[in-house]
Amino acid sequence: MDLHKQLIEAVEKRFGNKISYQRDCKILSEKVFDQTHEYISPATLRRLFGFLKTNSKPTRATLDILARYCGFSHWQDFVENQIKASTTSKSDTPELWNLIITNSQEINHHNIRSIQIKSGIPFEKTVRRTYLESLLNHFVSSNRFALAIVAPGGYGKSTFIAHWYLNNPKVKQQQVIPIIISASKLENYAFSELNIDEWLWSQVGINAFSIPNLKDELKKLPGTVVFIIDALDELTLTGIKLERTLKGIHELSREFSESANTKLIITSRYATWKSLQGYLINPEVWQNIDQSNFNSDNANIPPLSYDEMQTILDNTVNEEKKERLLIFELPPLLRQTISYPFYLQLFISSYGKTNYRNLSDPLNIINEFIKQKVFESIYPEEKADILNALAKEYLENSTPVNKQQLKKLYPINLKTAGNYFDAYHDLLSFGIISEEKVYTDSLGYSTLVSLGNDNILTSLIAQKLIKEYGLSEKLINATKKLFSQNEIYPKLIGYIFSIGFNERKVAFLKDLFHLFLPNNITELTNTLTLCFKRDESLFKELLPHLLINSEVERELLLVNPDLNGISSTYSKILEQVQPESPYYMDSKVAKDYCNLMGLEISHINNSNEWHNNFVMAEQKSARIAGMWFCLNIFFSTSFKTESIVKKALEYYKSISSTNARHEFRESVLPFVFIDKRFSPLQDILVEPLNLSAHQKAMDSIIYEFTNLTKNRNPFSPEKHHQLMQNYSQLNASRSHFVIILGELARSISYFYESNLNDAHTCIRNAIELCGISGYRLQEMVLMNILGQTLMRLGETDHGQSFVSYTDTLSEKSGVKIYSEYFVYGS
Repeated sequence: MDLHKQLIEAVEKRFGNKISYQRDCKILSEKVFDQTHEYISPATLRRLFGFLKTNSKPTRATLDILARYCGFSHWQDFVENQIKASTTSKSDTPELWNLIITNSQEINHHNIRSIQIKSGIPFEKTVRRTYLESLLNHFVSSNRFALAIVAPGGYGKSTFIAHWYLNNPKVKQQQVIPIIISASKLENYAFSELNIDEWLWSQVGINAFSIPNLKDELKKLPGTVVFIIDALDELTLTGIKLERTLKGIHELSREFSESANTKLIITSRYATWKSLQGYLINPEVWQNIDQSNFNSDNANIPPLSYDEMQTILDNTVNEEKKERLLIFELPPLLRQTISYPFYLQLFISSYGKTNYRNLSDPLNIINEFIKQKVFESIYPEEKADILNALAKEYLENSTPVNKQQLKKLYPINLKTAGNYFDAYHDLLSFGIISEEKVYTDSLGYSTLVSLGNDNILTSLIAQKLIKEYGLSEKLINATKKLFSQNEIYPKLIGYIFSIGFNERKVAFLKDLFHLFLPNNITELTNTLTLCFKRDESLFKELLPHLLINSEVERELLLVNPDLNGISSTYSKILEQVQPESPYYMDSKVAKDYCNLMGLEISHINNSNEWHNNFVMAEQKSARIAGMWFCLNIFFSTSFKTESIVKKALEYYKSISSTNARHEFRESVLPFVFIDKRFSPLQDILVEPLNLSAHQKAMDSIIYEFTNLTKNRNPFSPEKHHQLMQNYSQLNASRSHFVIILGELARSISYFYESNLNDAHTCIRNAIELCGISGYRLQEMVLMNILGQTLMRLGETDHGQSFVSYTDTLSEKSGVKIYSEYFVYGS
């Protein structure tokens, strides 16, 4: 028991602050005099608190005065009190545990503050990642002793560690003591004579030499000490020193596996992790390191979920805005891109500077990333040289570059030969480039270097082709010749089209469409509908020319219509269909279907022209047939409804093509779950159609919705996650209503659990996405459900505001929301 140290702690407690500066000693001297009327000089206090070197112990007189300042009669009274407290205390908490708690607080405070300052998005606006926090909690309670968190730079590794530390109840209750240490400090270990565990404990102010039975003492700890070595990739060591450090981390994981109550977490980028992995001889003590855990970003943690991205958008670009930007309204490729947190940061930082139309293009985000991490970062020329070499090789041979070949061009392996070494490793750490070892039969190997992200690769290739050929027919022919058999070809066409659209090259775009058809029609029409959101006037200028081609017309109208924009893109296309078109009558049915969805009842063709169009529709398009049945069922008189529904079921059964069946289902789906007259059509949604990823995802979401409403069993967290993963598999032009159904299912699930906050968030997402897509009929029904539910829960004013809004929509459209047909509040 160190009684002098305990007295110092008692003095600091009475003083109200830690004595951290020499000026504190002067203030303390004055306070001691005011309290005890006895004087201790500031110089004496500076010696006592270690600001002045001294070999002598404090005098008895000094100890007596300080004891009286702390409320005791004299020094001996203080001593006796401490001994008595020690012997009579019911607590058996080891002194080592208290020391770890005390010393770790200052270390963690400094490192957490550093993480918060470095956060690209203000830390208070970032999001807790509950899935990852549960991963850490599981690790702490598991029989594993080391955990690797691996991801590219800007993936949010340090941010999520900070959130876990600040919000973990076991940390607050001192059952788990994380100790966050910046990996850059390992460089001190590399140049020391200490063992790795001795060095690590010294970071917490514990001299392992003075505790010869440290392993026994660790067994007595009432909780777990978790050392977190953050940002291993920031090490600048090379050669023997780097090897010593990486071996040391392996030894640390082995040491912890043989002791009690100690665990290790490292965060790292992939390239550094692969270097460390070569030294691991006991991988069984590690968690989360199997290669199957790594995704295409070379990360063993998932990217941001839709909920997490939406929360960050609400905390930033949506803050104090009347209209929210919904993550679901962004194109799927953009959603996928900004699930990488650094890309989301770029999106948010650009959002206030440019309009949404430009931001809806994923290419702009990719280019902004390349600009910031290559051309506006350190070593821009060296990075550009390396990337150009990789792009040139891919352009000529569609292959990666052998690292030995790259070394001949640029000294990427020599740290002292210019900046290429640092430039190369910076590109590697951010996942812009990647390495792969390829082994030969003779036990040798070569390292292949490639661009590590398909979007970056496609962007660079597109820019190099345009630089060489310009936006011309030569560019189109060169692209077809070089890449028509390459997997990036469809995406490359889309990028070239998008660049031409942004530069308003109308003649080039017309040529591009005709020269790339018909094999790439889906990619081009998807890109076209996305471009509409960026420049409506150019879209209108191109559209009449494009619709001259019957294949394009059929794709835009029937095969791959933009059902996400029935009041915008799709309606504009339908308006351009000419009477001489073979799809003119189909367009009339589709237009009235859009008007019904948009509650534009007065615009619906009252001549009953579409009533008589069924024979043509039956012959040509199951999608149009589905729309025709929806119109007829909705406007039918009660005694005719049953027969029309029966005819619809018979029609569906007669369809032999899986694709055609899916098209019919997509048409009726928006009505089946809101209008009771359509309920018998739920039977056609049960059949699994597993032809495409879109169909599988849609079937899965419909199944989960119907199963939930039937059995009333709430979703598990994994089920919520799986449901949102399905959103990303949906077709870019026809995803919104399926997402609305998924969000409605999640809302109901949360409601069953009495989680009203998340239930409200999900149904709000569904309602707002209805508004964005033009589904006013479905928006009206869901708003009424929400209003009625809130009123039943006692939120009368809030609920009444929603009900009043639906009453207004009902009155203007003539569609009676309180009709016996509509689902409300059930």
